[in-house]
Amino acid sequence: MEIKSSIRSFLTFKPIVLEIAAMMSILVIAFTIRMLPIRWGTLLSEFDPWMQFRQAEFIVERGWSGFVEYFSWIDTERWYPYGQFVSKTFYPGLPFLLAFIYLSLSSIGIHVDLLELAVIFPAIMSVVAVLVVYFLGKEVGGKSTGLLAAFALAISNANISRTHAGWFDDESISIPFMLISFLMYVYAIKKGKSLKHVIIFSVLSGLFLGYVATCWGAHKFPFMFIHIITLLLSFIGRYRRELLVSYSITFGLASTIATSVPKLGGVGYLNDITIISGLVVLFLLVVFELSSNFGNKFLRSFVPRITTIVLLVSLGILAALPATKFLSTVLPGMRGELPILVSVAENQLGTWTTMFMDLGFFLVFVPVGIYYLLKKGTDEAIFISVLTIFSVYFAASMVRLSALAAPFIAITSGYAIGRIFDSFGNVITSRVKMRKGERVPIEYAIVTPLLVVLMLTAPLAPSFLIGRSLPRLSPIDQAYVPPTVIQSTLPVAANIPDWINALSWMRDNLPDNAVVAAWWDYGYWITVMGNKTTLADNSTTNSTQIGVLALAFMSPPEKAAQILRQYGVTHVLIFVTHEVVSYAGTYLPRLLGYGDEGKWVWMLRIANQEAQKLGIERFSERDYYDPTKPLTVGATDRFWKETLLGQLIPYKPRTESGAVTHYYEEPNVSGFKLIYSSSPPYRSYAYVYIYELTD
Repeated sequence: MEIKSSIRSFLTFKPIVLEIAAMMSILVIAFTIRMLPIRWGTLLSEFDPWMQFRQAEFIVERGWSGFVEYFSWIDTERWYPYGQFVSKTFYPGLPFLLAFIYLSLSSIGIHVDLLELAVIFPAIMSVVAVLVVYFLGKEVGGKSTGLLAAFALAISNANISRTHAGWFDDESISIPFMLISFLMYVYAIKKGKSLKHVIIFSVLSGLFLGYVATCWGAHKFPFMFIHIITLLLSFIGRYRRELLVSYSITFGLASTIATSVPKLGGVGYLNDITIISGLVVLFLLVVFELSSNFGNKFLRSFVPRITTIVLLVSLGILAALPATKFLSTVLPGMRGELPILVSVAENQLGTWTTMFMDLGFFLVFVPVGIYYLLKKGTDEAIFISVLTIFSVYFAASMVRLSALAAPFIAITSGYAIGRIFDSFGNVITSRVKMRKGERVPIEYAIVTPLLVVLMLTAPLAPSFLIGRSLPRLSPIDQAYVPPTVIQSTLPVAANIPDWINALSWMRDNLPDNAVVAAWWDYGYWITVMGNKTTLADNSTTNSTQIGVLALAFMSPPEKAAQILRQYGVTHVLIFVTHEVVSYAGTYLPRLLGYGDEGKWVWMLRIANQEAQKLGIERFSERDYYDPTKPLTVGATDRFWKETLLGQLIPYKPRTESGAVTHYYEEPNVSGFKLIYSSSPPYRSYAYVYIYELTD
């Protein structure tokens, strides 16, 4: 009897055991995929993570007092000669959390390497995000939706690109905390919950949302969404007192934390449209609450709605006035006025191709999922469907925001796929009931579900199994790439050590007081890994100084030297990519365009912006570049002979059999002496050249 009772007990809990096992498998898949870059070494990827690490390192070196000293830190090794007030330029949330974890572990005798901790931190936080998406999906559509949503996010290219090992940047912590805030808010506004329940989850939602504001410039999105969804639910007739209580606590806590962030302007952030719109929504909720006490049914409905319409129109006019970076995301047409912003690839408009490659086949199910969610009509379903619509719009507006859309696309598509399988099950069941004794047709039982499963799992196959001619859809391909500095920014899964070697050489051989001028893309690497002072970097906080740097690169060497010496520059660094290809038995050397030879047109445009400020003659772009040709072959003689950058690039153009080639010529530039080359000519794909300014 005891054995039978044990078996019966196991069978009773079997579904939850399977659910836990499935969820654990998904979490392991998510973590394993994101840890693949470790194969190339424990280094941070891209550029911004290095500055995040520098801030955490600053705190750790000073111990617990570093959290206080951080707010008075002026980094004089960057944006020379003025330096930079770090706490007013960067969000402290991510480096603070890493430093807190490191110091806490050290205080209990657990010693880890800070860089290694920073490398694995994003992968750990991605597991948190996948787990939270499971609970959000489960809240909307049950266990099946939760598991499907978690699996979709675990293999999402868009999410992997911002959470893989080494991506120690804002999104790695902001997206998980944003999701937790949304989950807590959904719990708080759920019908039938006690006031104690509402308050507890609202406090948690506000705390996590507030912390997102300490980490991420895109915190405006979750802030504004909480405003919008709360007002929308009230406007469509779903107002109840719990909405007012929950929103008041969440918005109040989050706003209080946001106003403590120096980068946001402190108390001055109260004048931002994000906070003003939140106060307007709070006022409107009070109007809904007061109107609910009217005896007249018409007045209960009319007064709050007409008040809402009037205030929203006024708020819309107010929001349209400032031409901010955030507003340029809402209205992409404004971005043409911000050349520095547009010059960054991840700030470009999304296309169907980029969105499909980032978000995968799950994107196909989004319209179906939104339809089913709206048809279901619960508060949670409306919450997720509206959230998905907004996030997809922003992903289309800016490439980098596909990572923002990924969790909500996962939930919506997971719900759609779950409903599709439910429909198959119902068809099979009805078929069996109608014709007892008849076998279920194979197209119902196997073929159709199998096609759906194959469509979802086929992208998992890495390119070495299916060939490299197809677009890179596999999450394994997305993750299994070396850190950017190891691949020298080239889109190849290979160790190209030129940047690593150049930074090591700079650290060991350049004088401590050296000031290096390079295009701003490489500023963080030069400061953190090369340990040298730079003129500009990736924070792009001083657009005037970037303009001056662009002006120097686009000017003749003599004039450029004068400009650079005014800023105390001692050395100039350029980066060039080049390859030798075989064609019809002939070897043809050519520039690739991934280095400064592919960025110089943006330098020209930014230099023109600076020239306009200074009231000097602007450059005519057509004199330097033929827009009908690619950048690497469209540069005119004027670029190669009359600009500093054109003369510093040692690979010069020639025309052979109608094709433009680029052969190495030893640089001989007046006032600039080549003192370092990362590789001999034709021996690499990436070349870092360092010149010394001479008298």
